[in-house]
Amino acid sequence: MTCYTTSVLIKRLPKLVRPPEFDNCQFYTEAVHLLFDPKRVLPRRLFFIDDDRTKYFSAGVYPARDNRPFVELRSVNKKRSTILILDDQQVNKMAECLPKICESMCGFKQYGCKEGNFRLNTTGSYRGARLYLDKQYISVRLVDLQYLLMMFHVIQNQLNAYTLSLSDVVAYTTMACTSVNFIEPPPNAIKHILYPQLFEELKTML
Repeated sequence: MTCYTTSVLIKRLPKLVRPPEFDNCQFYTEAVHLLFDPKRVLPRRLFFIDDDRTKYFSAGVYPARDNRPFVELRSVNKKRSTILILDDQQVNKMAECLPKICESMCGFKQYGCKEGNFRLNTTGSYRGARLYLDKQYISVRLVDLQYLLMMFHVIQNQLNAYTLSLSDVVAYTTMACTSVNFIEPPPNAIKHILYPQLFEELKTML
């Protein structure tokens, strides 16, 4: 097992940010209606953590969950898609645990942490880890956790931005759903949201 240095991890960044090239006939598909699809997220930002681009974190607002912002971890392969949806307390706990579990895995030691029904712990071989939400879990490698450690503050910042902008997003969604042309957000709206992107996503789904 290799414990990568910061310079090695930075070289991996350009490869990880490209969008996935999944075959929709073999992988999952989603409905497109905002009001009827419980999986719909607005507006979603993706952060891939592995070279194969099969695992990613995303932050967004969930209309089916009282328009609250969450962070989602998803693992996709040809057989199934596993989704873990974390609230802000679980995200903060994960941020606290990431440096500790990476250090433990480099030293071939066991480690585990927990927040509510979420837990993160090493596997028996110490060369991998699992993130659990209740009985669902996603397995990750040390190198993926090290990369995630370097950029997890970006995910936290995005979650915080959506939390601060929540009332503005809900109000804008209500206006945009009844308009054919792009609507500028109110002057006093918090500028953390890319409203042109949000408008396009709304028009795509409706």
